[in-house]
Order: sequence, then C-alpha cells, then structure tokens
Amino acid sequence: MALSSAFITCRNINYRYPTTGALALQSLSFSIKAGEYVLLAGASGSGKSTLCRLLNGLIPQLHGGEISGELSVANCDPRHTPPHQISQTVGFLLQQPDAQCLGTTVARDLAFSLACQGLDRRSISRQVDEIVAQLEIEHLLERAPHTLSGGEQQQVALGGVLVMQPRLLILDEPFAFLDAINTERLAKILRTLSKTGITLIITEHRLNKIVADASRMLVLNQGHLVADGMPGKVLAETDIAAWGLERPKPLAAISATSLPPSSSKPVMEWDHIWCKREGRAVLRAASLNSTAGEIVALLGANGAGKSTLLRHGNGLLRSQRGTVRVLGRPVAQRPVAKLAREVGLVIQKSTRMLFAPTVHAELTAGPRALQCYDPAWCQQLITRFSLGALLDRSPQTLSAGEQRRVAIAAVLASRPKVLLLDEPTAGQDACARSALHTALKESAAEGISVIIATHDLSWAYSLCQRWAVMTEGQIAIDAHPDAVLTQYQLLQHAGLATP
Repeated sequence: MALSSAFITCRNINYRYPTTGALALQSLSFSIKAGEYVLLAGASGSGKSTLCRLLNGLIPQLHGGEISGELSVANCDPRHTPPHQISQTVGFLLQQPDAQCLGTTVARDLAFSLACQGLDRRSISRQVDEIVAQLEIEHLLERAPHTLSGGEQQQVALGGVLVMQPRLLILDEPFAFLDAINTERLAKILRTLSKTGITLIITEHRLNKIVADASRMLVLNQGHLVADGMPGKVLAETDIAAWGLERPKPLAAISATSLPPSSSKPVMEWDHIWCKREGRAVLRAASLNSTAGEIVALLGANGAGKSTLLRHGNGLLRSQRGTVRVLGRPVAQRPVAKLAREVGLVIQKSTRMLFAPTVHAELTAGPRALQCYDPAWCQQLITRFSLGALLDRSPQTLSAGEQRRVAIAAVLASRPKVLLLDEPTAGQDACARSALHTALKESAAEGISVIIATHDLSWAYSLCQRWAVMTEGQIAIDAHPDAVLTQYQLLQHAGLATP
C-alpha cells in the first residue's frame, strides 16, 4: 500500500528497544500535514521521546531495536535515510540539551552544523546572527557551553537546531528548564515559526505553556495513541488523569501550603557565599538557610546562580568566600562522601547520577555504601514514587521523568537530613508531580529540610513555606510566597511571572 501525501505518516508502527521486552510503541497510526502545530502529550514513559527519535532517524539508526510498520517524513523513510540528509529537513531538540552543545564556545557551537554543510563564512555568520538576535543570547556567545545553566544550554541547543532552518521542528520538553521570560520568548518564536509554515511537534507535560497555540494534540499512553484532536476537545475528556495529564490551572485556583511551622534552628546554611567561574561572579555574597521540616523554593532566572548555590550545599563546589554549614558544622574540610550522610543532592541532569544495572540496585547502592540500608524504608520509597514496575529495568532505558523519580528516591534512601533538588518536576507528568509533592511533604513531616530550585511556580506555591528569589547571584527576597508575589518589579527582574 502506498503511503499518503501527508508530510508525516505513521502506519501500524511497533517498536521495541533492544534491552527491553515490552513494546515502546504499539500499533501507532497517524498522519500530520505540513504546517501543523502538534502538542505531543502523555505520562512519563508513554513513548513520546521514542516517537520523536523515530521521526528523525535516531531510532533505529542509533538506538537499534525491532521496528515494523510504514513510516514517511517529507517523502523519506528516516529509518533508512542518512543522518546528514535528515538533518536538512528535521530539527530535533533533545530532553538533555547539553548533549547537543559540542563547541568550545556558544558561537562555535551555533556555527558547527552550518560549517558541516559546507556553507561559506559569510552565510554562516548571517544565519547565526539571526538566531542569536531571535533568542536574545548575545551575552552567551563567548561562554563555554558547559559553564551555562540548564536553561541557557536549552536556548543554545535550540539555536543550533533553528540555524539549520528545518521544515520539521521536533522539540522534546523545550520549556523544562526555562524561566518565565524565556518561556514566553520561546512560545512567541514557535508561534512565528508556525505562521511561516514550519511543522512543529512539541512534547510537554505542563500544558499551559503551549496548549493555546497548538492546532492539534496527540496523546500517548503505554505506547498507544489514545487521543487525537484539537487541544480543547482532548482536554475535555474525562479520563485525562489516567493518561498522566492535568488541565491547566491559574495560580489563584491553587491553595497555598498548609505545612506546620518549622523549627527555628537552621539545618542548612549558606553564609555570604561567593563563587567565580571563568572570571564571572556567579554567586555574590549569597545567604540562605533552612530548618528541619521546612520546604524552601529557590527561584530565579536562568543563570541566576541557583544550581551553583545548591552544589555548594553538599560540597561538590567549595566556597571561595563565605561559609556553608550543615547542622552547625562548616562543610569546607569535610569529604563529599561523608557529607552524603547528611545532605542529598539531585542535580538537573539526573541521568548522570544513575550507574547501577537496575533500578532496584540503584535504590540500595547509596544506603549500603553508607551502611544505613533499611529494606522497609526502600520499599516505602518504591511505593511512594511508583517504581515497582521499573525495578528490573536499567535506569539508562527509562524516560527522563522516570530517571528523575529514581534519582530522588535513591537519595532519600540514605535518609539525609537535608534534601537539595534541582528542577525536580522537569519531565514529570501530572501524576508524578503530585506524587513528588506528597513525598516531599511527608519528608518534611519526618524532619528533613528541603530546598528546591524550580521554575514551576504553581507546584512550588502549594508546597513551599518560603520562596527565596535569586537575582545576579544574590538572594533578593526570602519570604512567604504571597509576600513575594506582591513584588511585581522584582518578579519581572528575576525572570518570574505568575502562571
């Protein structure tokens, strides 16, 4: 049977990764016309990223596996089309943007793919300049990509995709690490691209980011296509919660946290911390503390210093000036391995924390090494984070959202006194975000001090007793969320906005 004239056609696609028994995509059939703006939604592990990789040829050309069915993208089958040829038609932004940042500087990174296509210097410079102006990243051009924040890396990786002027743009969780200002900027760029006729496929869990802009919504559930239609119609379905989705809510409809007052004695303290990287001040006398049973949100624009501050908390980074204390003791001379008994950190790129062959082994490795393994406690965490079905899987085969859940549970397995989380809701579906919300409240009730760097204001509003807002390496305000939300000029300066 000949494939239709649609820009993208999938017909009865089935796919299985080489290391798993279950099908990741099952009997998948749909077509997309040129110029459509498609929101691809579904729970973590539902097959969204797998489908994205299939459409640009990474599956099976890189990942291998077993695949059947008919597939066409721009009249080519990406399964058998050389990567250099696909890249001229399909632009793809990975969930982990640092994997796409290869140059020694941002400027070199943006020019790399164009140089590989054989363009002359003048053409390369013109196309790079256009994208830099569009994304407003002039200030990053001479920076090394590995020194950027997760959100800044996401912008650079997106620039590297856009500079190729693809006909199909596939973005996997592009808003995950962006602050409010860059979120709106990206949404505006996508609206503009859609008007020019570029076909867009965007995966996203927080639907309020693009649901009003997309013309169509596909929902995957356990590898099956379970919904296909206009976003408003799909979201009106009664069983969207079963698909890991939730309807967008304004902040006014969300209740503030009702956690009891915490103790007054600080457990975690950053006292006037300074940090310079490559001659640039990342932290400028930053001070923050938290007490037992308290949950604090650390907010701010991309590049404000949030991740850097958290990394000082468990000793991964050492303060150049100022003092970090845990339970009243300075951390300066204490090995990171010993601090791990008291401070648990889950970094943005949680896949870099996962080394064990199975999820079960990952959960037990830390507490066994620290000689605090408690089988009953590990079982509680497995239940809290819904990890039972994943225990025999390799962490590297999981979706980004699933990997994040495993990393958080693995850190909690050692029963730290302080839990530091960097963008814990990135890549998480509605069910996982709700479960994490509950788990962190339970952790606080058990006396753990929790500090969370996040751009997810709605989630933080209903969870955190305090919001500490960073601007340019300093804590600009530290107060109850309602008090912070009245500081409109500060919110704008800090890259924040009410959802």
